[in-house]
Amino acid sequence: MRRKVIITSAVSCLLVMNQNLLTKGEVYASPNEEANINNTTTSLQEETEVKEIFNRLYDEGYSLGEKDGYEEKKNENLSNSTFTDKTSKESQWLMLGYTVGYEKGKRRKQEEVKAQQEQESNAAEQEGYQQGLEDYKHATVAYKPPQTPAKSKDWNKGFSLGYTKAIEIMNLSVKAKKDGHIQGLEGESLNIPELYSADEITRKAYEEGFEGGQQEQVEKLKKDYQQEGYKQGYALQTLSVPTGLSSEVATAFEEGYAKGEKQKQKDVKQEGFNAAFTYLNYHSPSVYRTNTRLLEWYKEGFHSNKAASHLRKEAYEEGWKLGDKITISSAYKHNKSAVAMYKDYYELGQKKQKQTVFEIFVGLLVLISGVGTYTLFGRKRSREEVFDLEENAEGVGVK
Repeated sequence: MRRKVIITSAVSCLLVMNQNLLTKGEVYASPNEEANINNTTTSLQEETEVKEIFNRLYDEGYSLGEKDGYEEKKNENLSNSTFTDKTSKESQWLMLGYTVGYEKGKRRKQEEVKAQQEQESNAAEQEGYQQGLEDYKHATVAYKPPQTPAKSKDWNKGFSLGYTKAIEIMNLSVKAKKDGHIQGLEGESLNIPELYSADEITRKAYEEGFEGGQQEQVEKLKKDYQQEGYKQGYALQTLSVPTGLSSEVATAFEEGYAKGEKQKQKDVKQEGFNAAFTYLNYHSPSVYRTNTRLLEWYKEGFHSNKAASHLRKEAYEEGWKLGDKITISSAYKHNKSAVAMYKDYYELGQKKQKQTVFEIFVGLLVLISGVGTYTLFGRKRSREEVFDLEENAEGVGVK
């Protein structure tokens, strides 16, 4: 086709030049010059006809060749009849077009096949990639990428490539998450290495790891400063939040302070509550007399103990009963003060029980001794009465 365009352009230029010469000849041409111009015109007309024949035969051969080239069937559309009415020169022109067309059709077919193969391979690669991600997610990764016999070689090749890429990416994402986590723990700003920024999965994994590390660092700071606040609150010091803390960490410090203060109140109240098991009447500890808050909490705890008197009575009664097994209520068995008090009153009950038993025993002995004496005396009197009766009976018999 390129040759055809060049020849056509050359013919057009010659026609234009010839027209100019004819125009000029009307004014200046001599008889001899007119003859030469006529010959030139005839020659150009003949050349134009030749070019037209060439173009027609070239186009015919090109069309036949393009069809055969696309189907990769050499000379399929050529036959003897194609060249019957043509000269040797015309046949050459037709074959020139055929050859160019054949190569053009062949290339077009190859390009279409290649594009189709690439499309099929790309689709298979995407499918393999997604399958690889799913298998990795469910821990069912195949040692070798699975193949589908019903699919083409290109499809299976693309699938394997995508599957392998997915596994490599997921393995890299695991490392990315770890590295991101380390950077987050160091308190640095996010800076994703080029190794991980190229792919969305690895980039997100790194960001996720970074956020996790950063949050872990914040949680650690919150825990540490909450403990510091707790100590400050438990000591009942004036609240003093360290400077330079983030809002989250500062809040954790304040929460720790409140918990420490509350726990101190609870412990002092419990101390007063326990004291009620030891002392019958309230008395304030000397260590709290200079601090009204502590003293008030202690006093509140002491008077809140409504169980001490009942537990004393219960322990005393249990000790007085027969047996020596202590059965303190489960609500107080872990309270040392309550247990100590219970044992004291239990033992007091036991002592009283033993004393009472002894007194009863002594009383019984006295009673038994009295009864024995009375019985002995009664028996002796009875025997004497029987003896007298026998004597009287014998006397009556003698008479």
